[in-house]
Amino acid sequence: MNVQWIGAAAENFRKGRPAGFVPQAIVVHIIVGSLGSADQHFNDPTASVSAHYGVGKSGQIHQYVQETDTAFHAGIVVRPIWSLIKPDINPNFYTVGIEHEGQPDDVWPEEQMAASAGLIGEVAARWKIPLDTDHVVMHRQIRATKTCPGSFIQIPELLKRVPGTGPKLVSATVTITVLSNLNLREAPSTTASIVRILPSRMIVSAKAYILGEPVRGNPWWYCDSVTGFFFWAGGTNLPTPPREV
Repeated sequence: MNVQWIGAAAENFRKGRPAGFVPQAIVVHIIVGSLGSADQHFNDPTASVSAHYGVGKSGQIHQYVQETDTAFHAGIVVRPIWSLIKPDINPNFYTVGIEHEGQPDDVWPEEQMAASAGLIGEVAARWKIPLDTDHVVMHRQIRATKTCPGSFIQIPELLKRVPGTGPKLVSATVTITVLSNLNLREAPSTTASIVRILPSRMIVSAKAYILGEPVRGNPWWYCDSVTGFFFWAGGTNLPTPPREV
């Protein structure tokens, strides 16, 4: 990924990690401000805080601290609910902190979601961190007096976007009748671009199906044999594929 090195004031992080400690989890934060404000704050020697990375709303990634060093991002522990927290050990010793541009109630743009997910995937691969909700956690799971990273982001949504993870296409030749006008989209999601409209009563051949965005409780989507684009299974005479994923 394209990561811009920014750095942090020497007072705001610790060189290295204590003996025996390596990154074992990733902590997700919200900046409560702009990416530029994080750049400035982490380079203020009086701040006493830092993170390893920051992710902007446009998908840009800034790095402040090397992953082999100890950033000061989650060291205060208050009524933790994180299942893997180590009692009486500073979480900074064994975590990587990733900040995100914005306010706690902001909707994260897709560019920011994708960049964050890609970064999480790369960090996890380097340190053999499992990609699950025990190892990628919110700051508030460590410090209950914080709302960080806010009300919008959910860790499973980030994990679904990590490249190489998530649902896979299942090959199956299926002949389907469209029950009403149905959008053919570039991806199995209502936010994906519409390629064209499949008219009611049209007979369509699908070459595969996949779990995508649930629509009215149905998450199944078909992949059109001709174009390779997707349409929602709930708008057809076969709302559930013929065999399970």
